[in-house]
Amino acid sequence: MRIQEPDFILEPVSDDSNFYNLIFYKRVKKRDTGQYETELGNPIYGITLSNALSRVAKSRTAKKYAESVISIKEYLRELNSSYKEIVKLCKDELPEKFDTGE
Repeated sequence: MRIQEPDFILEPVSDDSNFYNLIFYKRVKKRDTGQYETELGNPIYGITLSNALSRVAKSRTAKKYAESVISIKEYLRELNSSYKEIVKLCKDELPEKFDTGE
């Protein structure tokens, strides 16, 4: 099984494991052409699903404010919003009794 979104790939370590490998896509400028391309970044091995979702939320928040200076209050608000958005997507597709850990 492979979980894939536009900004990351999440794969279980094995079929019966509770741990996942997380790989983010990154934008790279090629030296020879000068064009930007999307490549896979370095994987993060063996993390829990909640840790993976937290890292995705942090990554999305960082990309949103890449060139900005924001306060810690704004950062935490946006981080929380990104995390809730991810969890909401999961809850919309899951049975009501599924425990997301929230």
